[in-house]
Amino acid sequence: MFTEGMLLRIYISETAKINDRPAHKFLVEFFKDRGFPGCTVFRGMMGFGHEKEIRTVDVFRLSLDLPVVIDVVDTEERINEVLPDVEKMIHCGLVITQKVNMMRKYP
Repeated sequence: MFTEGMLLRIYISETAKINDRPAHKFLVEFFKDRGFPGCTVFRGMMGFGHEKEIRTVDVFRLSLDLPVVIDVVDTEERINEVLPDVEKMIHCGLVITQKVNMMRKYP
């Protein structure tokens, strides 16, 4: 059975830091410590951000600062609880929320 939920998606660069740690690692632990059911980090193959510089894994234009996307899905209430903290942590990036239909299945 599907229920209403919310997707929290964070776009940052691979070199972004939070408290002198890689931001994507910090955020995974942040969501785990708060009891979220899961968090996934995606490393992009190519992209650009506000600075309009294309970053890619292409051999001829190799970049060590690729785009990273972090996804977390839970109830709207739980996502809204952490948004103020996330807003304080993300200094350069994009944070979006989107209502979703979700089905949780655990073993």
